[in-house]
This record gives sequence, C-alpha cells and structure tokens, in this order.
Amino acid sequence: MKFIAAAFLISSIALSPAVFAWVGTESIQWLENTESIPLIDFQPPRDTLLMETIMYPDSQPRHFYFAVPSSFPPEGEAPLFIYLHGGVSTTDLRTLEPEILHEWCPIPRLLEEGYLVAFPCGQMGSAWWDPVGEEGILRILRWMKLNFPVDDSRVFVGGFSDGASGSFSLMMLHPSDFAGYLAFSGHPGVAELDGGRSTYFPSLSNRPGIVSHSDLDGLYPSGLMAPAVALAESAGARIEYYEIQGYEHDAAYLPLIEDEIFAFLNRTSREPFPPRIVWEAGEPSACDWLAVDSIVPWPLIGEDRDYNMILVSERLQFGFYPDWEYEGDGVLVSGVVDGDIPAARLGLQKGDIITGFQGSDVLSLDDIGELQSGMAPGDSFSITLDRGGERLSLRDSFNPPEYYWLFPRQGVSVRIRAEYEDNVFRLSSSRLCRLRILLHPEMVDLSDEITVICNGYTVFKGMVEEDANYAEECFRSNLDGDRIYVNEIMLDLEELLPPLIREAGGVIPATP
Repeated sequence: MKFIAAAFLISSIALSPAVFAWVGTESIQWLENTESIPLIDFQPPRDTLLMETIMYPDSQPRHFYFAVPSSFPPEGEAPLFIYLHGGVSTTDLRTLEPEILHEWCPIPRLLEEGYLVAFPCGQMGSAWWDPVGEEGILRILRWMKLNFPVDDSRVFVGGFSDGASGSFSLMMLHPSDFAGYLAFSGHPGVAELDGGRSTYFPSLSNRPGIVSHSDLDGLYPSGLMAPAVALAESAGARIEYYEIQGYEHDAAYLPLIEDEIFAFLNRTSREPFPPRIVWEAGEPSACDWLAVDSIVPWPLIGEDRDYNMILVSERLQFGFYPDWEYEGDGVLVSGVVDGDIPAARLGLQKGDIITGFQGSDVLSLDDIGELQSGMAPGDSFSITLDRGGERLSLRDSFNPPEYYWLFPRQGVSVRIRAEYEDNVFRLSSSRLCRLRILLHPEMVDLSDEITVICNGYTVFKGMVEEDANYAEECFRSNLDGDRIYVNEIMLDLEELLPPLIREAGGVIPATP
C-alpha cells in the first residue's frame, strides 16, 4: 500500500474553484511522479526504526530514519515530530540504532501518543544550521507529508545538544512549517557562531518552545545559558524554561520534565495565518506570510536594538572529533578542529587512538570526561596515544576562559513588525528592504482593495487576484495544505527614501 498524503492535504482547502480544481485533479499525479522526493511503496511496520535516503541540495544522497506509531493510521491526520540528534560536526553521517525508539526520551511516548517521528542525520557540511542541512530537514518534512497524513498544524522539531541548537536556528530562520520546538541543552547562538548564519532573538517570538539546561553541564550550563534565555524572553520569545539540578551534558534528565513536554505538545498547534508577526532578518528568510528577500544597509529608519550579550566559556576543549562508530578501547580521532586549540597544538591526526589522560587509562570518551572533573581552563594535562602502533606521550594546557558574543554579528539586519486587519497591512521596518506579503483568502477579501502601510506611508493600494499557477507552485514547494497562498504583494521599501528624506529636512544621517 502506498501512502499518499494529497487526499488529506486537499480535504480542507477553501479556495476558489479554479485553484481547487488544480489541487483536486492534478496534485496526486504530480506527487506520484515527483523525482526529488521518492515515495514508499510498502506498508511500513509499526514502532520500528526504518531508513530511507533523500537527495540534499548539494546533490549528495543522505539517509534518514522514521518511525510509524502502532496506532497508525489515525482517524484524521497525525502530528509529526522531527528529532535532531547531537554531534553533527563529524565527517561521518550519523547512523542510529533501533534502541532509540525505546531509550531516548521522549521518543517512546511520542510513538505511544500517535506521533510520526522523523530522524534526519547530520554531518560536517550538512549540520542543522548549514543551508544544506537546513534544506535537508525541510525535504525530509516534505517526504513525510508525501507518504503519510501529517497534520500541518502540529509539526514540531527538537533535540538535545546540537539538536537543540539546530531547533533554535530553524525557529529564527525558517519557522513557517512548525508549531513549536523543544531545545534541550543547546545554545541559541551556534548557528551564527559556527555556521555564519544571521539569527535574532525577536524572531523567536513567532513560535513557542520548551528550553532546558542543567547546572553541571560542561558545555552549556544553566548558569551560563539562563541569562541568554532571559534575554530572548525580553525580545518577545515565548519560552517555557527549565533549569535542572545535578546533571551534566546528558539527556538522562529529560524524564524529569516529560509530563511538561507533552502538556506543551498537546496544547500547541500552529495558527495558519497569524494576525501579527515580528521578524528580524540578516539574510533572505521568511516567517508565515512575511518574506524578506534583501536588505539595504543604509539608512536606519526605526528601532535597531540588538538583543545580544557577552558570554564567557569555561569549557575544557581538546578540539578533536571522536569516531562514534569505533568499538575498540580508547578514543579514535576522526578529525581535528582548526585554530589555537590543544588538539591542533599537539599535532593530533586522524586515526590516532587516545589511550591515556593524566596518567590514567582511557577506554572511552566518558573516561576523559570523568578524568577532566575538577580541572579548570588554563590547567596543563598529559595524554597518551597510539599512532600506527607507536606510543606517544604529549603535554599541553587547556585554553583560558573565552569571552565571546552570543551572536557575533557580521552585518546589519531588518526588523519588521507586521499585522493585518480588514484588508489593511501595517508594517514597521527598521531598514529599507525588499519583501513580500503572501496572501490567502482567509486573510483578506480579494474582491476588495488591499492597502499596505509601512512606517506611516502607503506603499501599496490596489486589487490582487487569485493566481492558480501561484497556488500550484506554493503547494508544490511546501506541501502545506492548511495554507496554500494564492498570490503575493512584492514591495521595494527603497521607495520610502524620498519621503523620509523630505520629512528629515533633506538629510538622513548615515548609521555607524
């Protein structure tokens, strides 16, 4: 049996006859013939970890996993949870074992409560915050919608460590497909720190999330990250925050908040056409019906507060990537981080096996973590390793504490506050930019004029018609049956410059 989600997607569409005709008569044929997102042609077993492969935008096929709950198929549509694993900065594509369905909280309960679950697999070059990895996640989401009756309003993303950092990134760059997120022991700045992306806390205000950290975490302790969460909340983020006591960087604490997690999931759904959006962009990105295509750095015409802060990292870093598939004694090095960091200074190489630390034997990565306990930044250490049968003893020191910006800004951003009511869109923009407003019949009356006012100036006034070709492309691109936009208004806010100059008496000063 082949699962085709189109029948579920089109069942609740309320569009004009012309648009509905295309969706109803041609969508299934297109879905079956699409080459970019293959369909399964078998009845998948329940509560089993299954693997599929999909092509990423770098033309590389990568596998992912999924699981179908025992209660499938549902009477209507099923919620979907996309789980992002940690440790994506390795050269090898992560593989997952079936035990995760029984051992990784909250996955067993997700399946018990009828959730479809998808597991993208990341690696260096396709990390969750890289454009390639980010698009891979979205393609896997489309694949799930093609093969199963997914509830568009109840798609969630979450994970632990890097998976949490990736969830933050998606909410600040591409939240439109999701109802909410779960970020356990992650860092909201990783997408910008490691991936060079442009992420901003005001954008977190568009989706609710659960965030947690633990006090003994050697990577992102609650003492370091709680102020960052508070800063996000001051920017409008809707976060349910938990600080857990007595745990290191270990997902073992998640059962303590499992009930709270599911209370959040069960009460959260996506509003298809929210009347208000706050979106800050430093690169082309979109949230629901508002898309920013480009930014003009000058001039500054509105609020420009940067919700940013300086953090201090006292993390003890070697600077190497372990081979997670290695099953022998010791820790096999699969790669070394560039920069002034111990592994690079020591000359560690791929294939080295670390067998000792501080005079004690090392059988696994956990041994290194335990032996580091009580050490501080700047402390010296010794390691023993095996390199091609040769035993080497090396000494170095951990780096001193590092002070860094939560978001190391590389350019300017535009912050837009947008709302609509009675065919009138009102925008407040901090800079000039090119943007688009996507339209749906449930948002506006397309038989009447639409007005767009930005910073007090009317920038558009006129009629906009439904466009069946636009709706077709919209559906094909996101498979979101809950909101098939039928047209858009394109705005170039550089047109505001002459009236703004006149209002300022002929000169608008350059911003620093």
